[in-house]
Amino acid sequence: MRILSEFERRLEGAIEGIFSKAFGGGVQPVELARRILKEMDGHRSVGVREVWVPNRFVFHLAPEDRQRFVKTERSLRRELEQVVREGAADRGWSLVGPPEVTFETEDELSEGRFRCEATLVEAPSGERVAPVPRPSAGAPSAQPERAAPPAEAEPPAPAAPPPSFVEGPAELVVVSGDVEGKRYALEQEVTSIGRLPSSEVLLSDPGASRRHAEVRLHDGRYVIADLGSTNGTMVNEASVAERELRDGDRITIGRTVLEFRRR
Repeated sequence: MRILSEFERRLEGAIEGIFSKAFGGGVQPVELARRILKEMDGHRSVGVREVWVPNRFVFHLAPEDRQRFVKTERSLRRELEQVVREGAADRGWSLVGPPEVTFETEDELSEGRFRCEATLVEAPSGERVAPVPRPSAGAPSAQPERAAPPAEAEPPAPAAPPPSFVEGPAELVVVSGDVEGKRYALEQEVTSIGRLPSSEVLLSDPGASRRHAEVRLHDGRYVIADLGSTNGTMVNEASVAERELRDGDRITIGRTVLEFRRR
């Protein structure tokens, strides 16, 4: 899962290379991140227009594991709280307050084992974190305005792509999926792909993220860029973060396969 791999990458950078030494045995940070996502999914509270998930997580650790985390606890807490934000934003869930992760020592636990308490805790100020807007029927909600989650910030601009192999207009053709045979013209500077209703290439595939990827056009060159999706983007069965497209390339998103074609 991309959220987990991004978590590990950020954490390793945050603690400046002592990742393997700090977490050589016992409970691993990615286990805690994975548990957060599991608890969020398992303790959803479904409302009329929104789905609320836990935002406070208390991890009970064995003395040996707690001691191992002492020097990196601040960074670990910060990155785990970011996992909460990203997990909620990617699935369109809402948080009743800012994410909070804390650690406690439990003498009865053996090394490598932990417990997690997940709860919904509203901020004293009433601050809430809402999901990315979703389509709704009827009149708009009368609920108070909420701030958009940090995970939905615009992605950074891509580096300049290598020399082009594609010139002129192009298109994406669905060769496998729910709308097999459908064609999408690539005539804009940016063509968005995902489950958001505003996407130019709208996918109902459950394996696609809301904002999954973009195809960017510049000087006749077409580049596909993954937007930090949960399940990743593949071109010709190879995972990519960003890649220039050539005629005939096949893009896999979830169970959907799109073929890039020059007209």
